[in-house]
Amino acid sequence: MDSLAHKYSQRTCHGQWMNPVGQADLASIIIPTHNRTLLLEEALASAAAQTYRPLEIIVVDDGSIDDTAAVVNRWRDRLGNDSLATMRYCQQSNSGVSSARNHGLIESRGDFIQFLDSDDTLNPEKLSLQIDCLKQNPECGYVFSDWTRLEEPMKWAPVSVNEATSMDSAKLYCSPRVKWTMVGMYRRKTVYAAGPYCEDMNTGEDKEFNLRVLLTTTKLVYLPGNLFASRDHASPRLTDVHKVGQNGLIFAVRLHRRMTESALAEGRLNNPRLVDVLIKGLTSIIIDAIEAGRRDLATEAIEICRKMPIGIGRRARLAIYQILSFLPRGAFPRLWRAWLKIRRAIFEIPNREFRRLGATLRVGKQNP
Repeated sequence: MDSLAHKYSQRTCHGQWMNPVGQADLASIIIPTHNRTLLLEEALASAAAQTYRPLEIIVVDDGSIDDTAAVVNRWRDRLGNDSLATMRYCQQSNSGVSSARNHGLIESRGDFIQFLDSDDTLNPEKLSLQIDCLKQNPECGYVFSDWTRLEEPMKWAPVSVNEATSMDSAKLYCSPRVKWTMVGMYRRKTVYAAGPYCEDMNTGEDKEFNLRVLLTTTKLVYLPGNLFASRDHASPRLTDVHKVGQNGLIFAVRLHRRMTESALAEGRLNNPRLVDVLIKGLTSIIIDAIEAGRRDLATEAIEICRKMPIGIGRRARLAIYQILSFLPRGAFPRLWRAWLKIRRAIFEIPNREFRRLGATLRVGKQNP
């Protein structure tokens, strides 16, 4: 086992990491699921309908107690006559979506990796188009496209590989255009180098993982067009035991800490845009934490900011936030509203004078 594999194996509950060597041309679709038999049907249909071959579909059942196994078996039987497509069913105790994706990566054998949540669908041409882009751009480790909301029936507009463009990955650090791993297609070596999903994160995990992909990949490809559809629904979410609830701020701080640590480890905190995005996200967390009376989380977010290359102005604001964090819960919003009222009044005085002067001048011009 190489040093990278050994390091990453310590970060998964499975005690191992994916094989860096995949089967040439094989594409692996990894589908984590939990108690979603009705939605899973459509996800599996979109995976099986891919025009690309050879293909393996890996379903990771994260502790379901419904008929998930029966659904997967039906689809495996339907693929029985397709010698270039296989479906595998893997089970694990309810451990979260990140653990399930890591399980799928460990089981995968493909040179190309596609993630698909069990409540979403893929354009039938997604794998063919995006793998074609990667083959035409061997220097690129990742290709992504656009996404849309799932409709009934789903109508996909034509997408042309000729419109694909390569770009520097640094242009998309923390970009909402790659907030979901499903929009992209990854080379196996790209995923291997980025490392496993953080298994103590089950919200924002896509964003954190994709930042590591962009930090470790110099070039990527953008292929315009909708190749992935996301579904809005009220059905049980993946791994119910990991609901965010009141822990939203905790997960948000953890997400930004991990992204900052990854950027620091890869020597990319010299990128002003990346620092600015991280600071803005952390500032929002600090304010929310102060409003919620969570001084511990506000302090943690402030300390993350202080580790970044920021100017004296931002450091001064952080000091002010630290002082404000000692306010009792509910005091900050009242203080903030009072400050906004004072600031408006201060700036309104000269504005009124300027308006009065402007009116006087206009009257003077009309009456020479």
